[in-house]
Amino acid sequence: MFKRLLLSLYRRVFIISQWMRLHFTRTGHLCLILLVMSGVFGVNTKLSNTYQLFVFLLVLFVIALLASVINRFKASITRQLPRYATVGEPLNYVVSLNNETKKAYTDLVYIENLHAVFPRYDEVINFHHKSHLPWYQQGVSFRVWRRYFYWQKGSYVEEYPIALIEVKNATQLKVSCTPLRRGVLNFSGAYIAKPDVLGLFRRLYFAPAAQRCLVLPKRYTVKPFDLSGKRQYQSGGVSLANSVGDSAEFMSLRDYRQGDALNQIHWKSFARHGKLIVKEYQDEYFVRRALLLDTDGAELAPEYFEAAVSVAASLAMTDTQNDALLDLMFVGRESYHFTAGRGVDHLPHLQEILAAVQTSDSESFSRLKIAVMEHLERCSSLVCVLLHWDTLRQDFFKLLSQQGMPLAIFLIHDGTVIKAELKNLPEHFYLINHQQLGNDLAHL
Repeated sequence: MFKRLLLSLYRRVFIISQWMRLHFTRTGHLCLILLVMSGVFGVNTKLSNTYQLFVFLLVLFVIALLASVINRFKASITRQLPRYATVGEPLNYVVSLNNETKKAYTDLVYIENLHAVFPRYDEVINFHHKSHLPWYQQGVSFRVWRRYFYWQKGSYVEEYPIALIEVKNATQLKVSCTPLRRGVLNFSGAYIAKPDVLGLFRRLYFAPAAQRCLVLPKRYTVKPFDLSGKRQYQSGGVSLANSVGDSAEFMSLRDYRQGDALNQIHWKSFARHGKLIVKEYQDEYFVRRALLLDTDGAELAPEYFEAAVSVAASLAMTDTQNDALLDLMFVGRESYHFTAGRGVDHLPHLQEILAAVQTSDSESFSRLKIAVMEHLERCSSLVCVLLHWDTLRQDFFKLLSQQGMPLAIFLIHDGTVIKAELKNLPEHFYLINHQQLGNDLAHL
């Protein structure tokens, strides 16, 4: 009950502090502090003349508030957002501000507004539990609560001054921010602040402009490694792989169906009959790699799972062979299986999926095992990104090795794990410290 009241207090304090930050200039904040101090020390008008300063500042604020009402600025904004951003890398974009009044304005301030929802009690407690910090540095701290709020918001955008915006004219403004997490950045609009003649109080105009930008996981350079995987028989290979692989022989002609490749069209039959006819081949054999992501990170610090997602994203972008398909497999609320490669889907789409993947419960790997075994006969090799190396995982990968399946395993750890102490390791086994991902992946 106490913690719930504390979170409610945090929200109120945050809302008030944000209102003060947006509406008062730096000079206004200084004068406001002097107003409060002079009011405290000037209570007794017989002992001190400080009350005169209080009255003077109070009159200034009244004039500033009345003057701000006269500021009837109106504008519209248009952002040129890129389709994707990356965690930890600057997101640069251009904002066009269009003055919709008959007066030119100077000394404006552009304040970007990202949509965010105050965290629930269970979310803060979950963050509190997984942060592994002392009590005074965890969720009960306002500083940590605010940091978690901005992390959930996705980024923090500084204020940008606007020297001049002319009448019925557009002004270009270069804005930059750094995404803090994967997922979607929701831009709801922007505030344009105009200070009063005294420079104490700012009148805010909100320009709505809802846009979204997808933040992808951070990716690192990974040297290609060769797994001796062979081409496997694929049922429905031609329609699935779209001419990827080795066709055995021509079988027959049939009517064109949506999704058939253009290079399979039989043009002589088209010229003879006036409709699209395609050539049908026997099912194909081709290379198909599976990328497994371990989502059992509910009890781990968030840094571990974010590192696993980054490693999976880096490996997905490294596997760009034109003659292979890549299957991304992981478990969330259910088992997910996405295929990318030439003729089926584009590899960047896997990055979009990884931008939204979340942790799962401790039974997720058991469900992932079932999905892998159902898919195993079509796989040429497996690349696995793991968060644990327990008996369950050791026995499973030992079974796959005995069946001759080429494996590459990337185990995320905190720097305390020693490879020599681990057992039942496959040939391609790599320890990846979540604190130095780039260095470990570059030196595989």
